[in-house]
Amino acid sequence: MSRVGDRIKEERVKKGITPKQLGKKCGVTESFILDIESGRKIINEKLLSQISKVLGSNLEESMVLEVSFDDKKETTEKKSQKLIPSSSIKRPEVEPLAQWEDALSNIIKKIPIYDMQMTAIKDYKSFPIIDKKVEGFHPDKLIYIEISDDLLTQYRIKKGDRCLIYLNQEFTNGAFHLIEYDDKKRLRKLKKAEGNNKIQFVEGLDGKALIKDRKEIKVLGKLVRVEIDFK
Repeated sequence: MSRVGDRIKEERVKKGITPKQLGKKCGVTESFILDIESGRKIINEKLLSQISKVLGSNLEESMVLEVSFDDKKETTEKKSQKLIPSSSIKRPEVEPLAQWEDALSNIIKKIPIYDMQMTAIKDYKSFPIIDKKVEGFHPDKLIYIEISDDLLTQYRIKKGDRCLIYLNQEFTNGAFHLIEYDDKKRLRKLKKAEGNNKIQFVEGLDGKALIKDRKEIKVLGKLVRVEIDFK
């Protein structure tokens, strides 16, 4: 209840007037009078003056006192706030919840970075998922491999460089592929040889070309790009 509402109800009861009767004399509904008395609605000065005349009491004084009281209260609260010494509070570090990662999995893809033989994940790199794809490829078909030697320096690919690979067994003539033969994984530039039955690639720093039967070579993926290690 507001102070004005209390005064209106108090004077109305003294005069023996019901809310309905008061509302009728002032040109408002009974519910409106009840809302004013309960503080749910704010009364304007014109209606307050009209109710004052009907009840024969100076209710405008109550409104002035109420405003004055609220101003003092607000000023006191501001002063109290100034007196409270501010101190920096160190907030505890919050680790992302599993639910957060699940929610972000639809918009962010963490691509694993493997060692050359893909026996261990060394790190991750995050990419935005756009139209359900990452870099134009299916998100689950991308990995990184970290080059473990300098056998590809003639192609400006060195040890420590990270290569983004699209996992696909399709062979593309003249492209770099992640392959496996003799139980080892390698990144090599493959070319057709002797028709479609053989594959040729350079092995070693001496630039020696090897020719292997296609059945001996297992194509694991295709190179998308090389990210140079500047260390």
